[in-house]
Order: sequence, then C-alpha cells, then structure tokens
Amino acid sequence: MPPFLVALTPILWGTTYLITGKYLADWPALWLAVMRAIPPGLLLLAIRPAKVAWRQVPFLLLISFLYIGAFFPLLFLSALHLPGSVAGTLSATLPLMLLGLQWLFLHKVPSRQALLCALLGLAGIILLLGPGVALDWIGVTAALTSVLLIGICSLLLQQHPWQGGLISFTGWQLLLGGLMILPLAYWQDGAMPMPVGDNWFGLLWLILLNSALAYVLWLWGMVNLPLNRLGLLTLLNPITAVLAGSVLMHETLSVWQWCGVVTVLTSLVLELLFRPKRPSAVAKSA
Repeated sequence: MPPFLVALTPILWGTTYLITGKYLADWPALWLAVMRAIPPGLLLLAIRPAKVAWRQVPFLLLISFLYIGAFFPLLFLSALHLPGSVAGTLSATLPLMLLGLQWLFLHKVPSRQALLCALLGLAGIILLLGPGVALDWIGVTAALTSVLLIGICSLLLQQHPWQGGLISFTGWQLLLGGLMILPLAYWQDGAMPMPVGDNWFGLLWLILLNSALAYVLWLWGMVNLPLNRLGLLTLLNPITAVLAGSVLMHETLSVWQWCGVVTVLTSLVLELLFRPKRPSAVAKSA
C-alpha cells in the first residue's frame, strides 16, 4: 500500500465535526460512537472473514478497548465539552506524546529534528486555534486521554504486530469495541434513534469513510510507518476541520490562522526533508 494513502485517515477524521454538526446534530454522542464501530466492523468482517486464535484474544480485546471502546467515548466527550477547533488542537499533541512514549518505554531518545517538527506542528495548530477560546477541563482531559490511548496503541502494534489479515483485524477491533460501548449508550441515552432524511448521508459517511476505510489505512500505517511520521500526519486532522469550516460553512479564517496552516504544512515538509535516505542498491552491494 502506498504510504501517502495513510494521510487520507486524518483528512477524513477532520471532516467528523462538520458531518456530525451538519447531518447528525440531534444524535446522542454515544450512539454515534456505536454506529462508527459496529456497522463498519461487521462490513469489514463480511469482506474478509477470519477467526482469531485463542492466544491472540487477550491482545485483541486490549487493543479493541483502548482504541475503540475507551477512545470513542472520550472523543465524543471532548466534542461535547469543547469546540471542534480546540479538540483538534489537543489532538496535535500526538507527535510529542509519541516521542515521550518511545523515550519512556523504549529508551529511544528523540532526535532534534523530530522534536523540531513536532513542536513546529503544535505551534501551527495553536495559531489555528486562535485567541479567545474558553477551555473546559473535562473536555481537555478527555481529549488528551484519547490522544494518549492512540499513542499507546501505536506503540503496542509496532512492538507486537498482528499475526493475521489487516482488514479482518480492523473489523474485529471495531466490532468488539462497539459492543463495549453499546451497554453504556443504552444506559445513558436509551434506545438508538431512527435515522431520517439527511441522517443517512451523515451515518454512511462516518461508517464507510471515517471508520471502515480510515481505520484500515491507519492500522496499516501503525505497523509500517515510523511512529514520528505517523504522529505528524495527524496534524492534517485539525487543518482539514478548519479548512472544511472555511470552505463549506463559510467561516472566515484570520491571518494568524492561515499562518498556522502554513506552519503545519512546513512541519510536514521538514519531516520529509529530515527523513533518513535509504541506501542505494550500489551501496548495499558494496
């Protein structure tokens, strides 16, 4: 799979607030989490059915809980307590969090180039956020915890690659994680509302693109791309959210916010320039 396709995931995730606010504004957050997990999980398992060996079940349950069962409720909790731009800004801490996790658990000291790119990207997202935004600490805590869960899962999957098909692995994660959220959604909000009108477009977007496609691409990236590069790609999430609001919702961006967009893109370009070059075939044969 071409690595650049992984960048589609944060771009698709950046449309979540737009799609949710425009087509699913009346839906309870936990039921949205269930719909983003169980239907795409069943779809992926229908495309590529596979059994799971008993020895792999504990690891699968752990990843499903961290990455879906706990992550989705925290994600929507932050969405309830924070504006989308703030939640997107906090998600931009992932590059720095990944560097910290690698240093803490793998004793891998981050390079100056990696720190520069991560800090530059975070600075750009802070510019995108703009001044005068009130912070709700429940939402902030939920958002930062959700980012931490992504970092832990990324580390686990790179250290313990899944022995099996990527599509079926993604399907099992979504299905099991969604089943973990299901009782909480029913307890909190009662029966699931029935989709009507434009709800169908919003749900299909979340199910097919934001979950089924995006998670397959992202899990491939977790296993095959360096964690630092993967973390920097997440900066495309808030950029997409802001640009989508500007273009589709006619929200006006300030000069500082446009400076933030340029700063984030600069951090991604620098990551490409700082990336170690592969040895040539001549060097390998020497």
